[in-house]
Amino acid sequence: MIINNIKQMIKKSGYSCKYIAEERLGVHKTELSNWIAGRRRPRTKHIRSLSRILRCKMSDLYYEERS
Repeated sequence: MIINNIKQMIKKSGYSCKYIAEERLGVHKTELSNWIAGRRRPRTKHIRSLSRILRCKMSDLYYEERS
């Protein structure tokens, strides 16, 4: 199972979702909200950009849960 960790990484960064979405990524805050909720998946370029903005690895944003 793939786990979405975007919300936790944003909290750790101290940035607001609106700032990251609209000022840094150039997407509407609703789009970022959809990624966080798991309703949509961001493109690879957005995951790469998010990891740079949040100063984390791409694998920190999504990881596979092992049982």
